[in-house]
Amino acid sequence: MIARRSLLGTGLGMGAALALARPALAWPDRQIRLLVGFAPGGAVDTVARLIAGPMGEALGQSVVVENRPGASANIAAAALASSPPDGHTVLMGAFAHGVNPSLIRLGYDLSELKPVLQLTRVPTVLIVHKDSPWQTAAELVAAGKAKPDGLTYASGGSGTASHLAPELFARRVGLKATHVPFRGGAPAMQAVMGRQVDFMCENPQPAFMAPGSPIRPLAVFRDTRLPLFPDVPAITEAGFGADLTINSWHGLFTRNGAPEEAVQKLVAAARAAMARPEVRTRIESLTIEPVESSPADFAAFFAGQVETWGRVVREAGITVQ
Repeated sequence: MIARRSLLGTGLGMGAALALARPALAWPDRQIRLLVGFAPGGAVDTVARLIAGPMGEALGQSVVVENRPGASANIAAAALASSPPDGHTVLMGAFAHGVNPSLIRLGYDLSELKPVLQLTRVPTVLIVHKDSPWQTAAELVAAGKAKPDGLTYASGGSGTASHLAPELFARRVGLKATHVPFRGGAPAMQAVMGRQVDFMCENPQPAFMAPGSPIRPLAVFRDTRLPLFPDVPAITEAGFGADLTINSWHGLFTRNGAPEEAVQKLVAAARAAMARPEVRTRIESLTIEPVESSPADFAAFFAGQVETWGRVVREAGITVQ
């Protein structure tokens, strides 16, 4: 009996030693899920699909885009927050994720989202109908201050970037403006073109500058001009402060607690994907700007987004239905 126990103990000890001696599996050891909080075909989904293939090549495992639309992209974020903290689930973050904490009940702790890397920014443009009497942003602001009821602006819905950007603009410059929400960006743009509203804040589109366009851009909400719109002044040139830089954006998150090796490999793979000429060309063709970033940069940027838009939401009393 003693000999048997001794042998059994020895065997267990040897097994444990062998297990410890085996090298740990290199990360990643299976495919990566890239969650997108929007339906296929939009800008967020397009950027995700552009980088998924190159990231997979860099990581040695496939990166599979998984669309989880709904609740202003919160369903996808909640799926990340409930996933194992092993780095194999990644979220394609966007503007909505910086706004949601002040607009809706998340259902998870925001600290569960670990910023990995900001990939892009998407400038915001102040636009009016081409026959609008206002030729500059300053003229529009002056007219809005002079009108007893102020101006009207269109958006693609409550809580969207096209809603919050004008609210921030109006508060910073002392402009009175009434929100007119529509069910999506296309109908909101139609309202501008039909002169049903006075202005809109929208992402830049090449069509704005096409001959015969019914749209006139007045300013870009950044401190330098856009190469796409070389004749459209930056908001600082228009006489307003640099605190009116307004961008949408795309960036990667993983679950907090993911191994540092996973985070660093995700960063390297994303940078490699964004450096591909064909990826950059396609992204830039969408009037989206690639950005240089780091996990620390992105964490600070995201915290700033949550703070800035939270303040706008509170001050404007914005709610979503």
